Amino acid sequence: MLGRNGVCGGLLAATAALVGCGDPITRTADVILTDANDLRGLTYAANGRIYAAGFTDVNPDDRQSVVVRMTADGALDTSFGDEGVVVLNLVDGDEQPMAIVELSGGDVVVLANVTDGQGGEAIADIDGGDPAERPNGQDVVLFRLDSSGDQRTGFGTNGLVTVTFGWDTAADASWPVPTFTSSNPDGMQFSGGGFPSDTGWDLKLDRSGSAERLVVFGMGSAAYDEDAGDAQRFDNDRFVVRLSVDGVVDAGFNGGAPFTFDSGVGDNARRGFVEADGAIVSSGYANFGAGLDNHVVLIRLLPSGTVDSAFGFGWDTARPGVARFNPYVVDGGAAEAYGVARLSDGTYVTTGYGAATSSGTPSTLGYETTQAQDVVIFGVTPTGLNADFGHQGELAVQSEALSLPSFEERGRAIIALADDRTVHVGRFGGQAAVYVVRPDGTLDESVGDDGVFTSTSGAVTSQFFNVALSPDGTRFVATTNNDANGVRVAVFQVEVSAD
Repeated sequence: MLGRNGVCGGLLAATAALVGCGDPITRTADVILTDANDLRGLTYAANGRIYAAGFTDVNPDDRQSVVVRMTADGALDTSFGDEGVVVLNLVDGDEQPMAIVELSGGDVVVLANVTDGQGGEAIADIDGGDPAERPNGQDVVLFRLDSSGDQRTGFGTNGLVTVTFGWDTAADASWPVPTFTSSNPDGMQFSGGGFPSDTGWDLKLDRSGSAERLVVFGMGSAAYDEDAGDAQRFDNDRFVVRLSVDGVVDAGFNGGAPFTFDSGVGDNARRGFVEADGAIVSSGYANFGAGLDNHVVLIRLLPSGTVDSAFGFGWDTARPGVARFNPYVVDGGAAEAYGVARLSDGTYVTTGYGAATSSGTPSTLGYETTQAQDVVIFGVTPTGLNADFGHQGELAVQSEALSLPSFEERGRAIIALADDRTVHVGRFGGQAAVYVVRPDGTLDESVGDDGVFTSTSGAVTSQFFNVALSPDGTRFVATTNNDANGVRVAVFQVEVSAD
């Protein structure tokens, strides 16, 4: 079972326009790049070229950042950097670019997560065994390149701007040293992080005012309120930060402070976007415990950086500006959001993955019993799920009834086309996949294979992790995440109707 679909099932792409299924979509390029192992950051330039940012593991002990520029067909643009590729070593150790934007003057700004390198101190084992090294923390940084690929070294300090979430790096020395217990399960041996750890997930450009601004979406260590006398929390909060294109914190956003959200449990931020008027929508999720599992948590901020009090639902006690939902909880299922887009009627559409049911549980919503992750897509209004989208606001896509390499589906990123169809990228049946969903929340079976394009050729087997739409809306491109054999770049043409 793929999902509930409507009037367009089985029609050929050539006849799609006759029945209102949207303009035809065709794959025009499928390229493997070996200059990087991961390109999660992705955007189009104003001139239609493609920028992507990620990393190379050519030296796995000291990962390096990569920025590439491609032609509209996915070939390297040899006029940028070294034959289309710029390689930077931002820090010694781990670094991972996640997002990239182009400024109006032609420069690009890249968001990356980098190790802070502060770990290494020996921590005694409470069980009396060998000591362990104190883990490093992680910082979120921005760097900037000109249109030729040269780094702007005057940007920030030595070419890097550190984005502050809950903890300022100047205060890291006061972070509590965690305990170490070797008998605890893997991943739980340390009582907390070695140092504050922030993760940036997205970077978007705000063009709503007279000057462009940068908006950073992420999660990280909670701020410590020394006056409250409470112990440091080790669960993550969510953050949104707005800066100038020079990397200076915007004093007009939330009083010059990061917007912070704490659901009461560990919070996971993913991608977001900036609306035309400067409002900000941030996607993510949180696990609310036994009987609830993961719920989508969607945040909407006004241009001022304060919550939109007209948006929000799904809480026992109202949380203005924040929506929480998981309709699959009725069958023990779960829901996460990795990205969000807005349709012309104001509906927000999220993409992500979860489970339509718990293990071994029949679905009361008409789905197969989940055997691996399902793609989950939601249509959202300010006050609840959009009942006219999909099945009462939700669509799950599954491969459990098909003979594919696995039952695994993932939704990792989303864009909205001019005709309000949405494009979701990730994985389907264990294969890199692109999903096309109509505005009514059903798969557009007039394109691809019943609404899904999969990629099975070549040595790269990782999933699509990001997608970007060309400025004129006639093309989109998808790129894959970490793979030892390189990165897949797939370009699609949207044959936009004249009317």
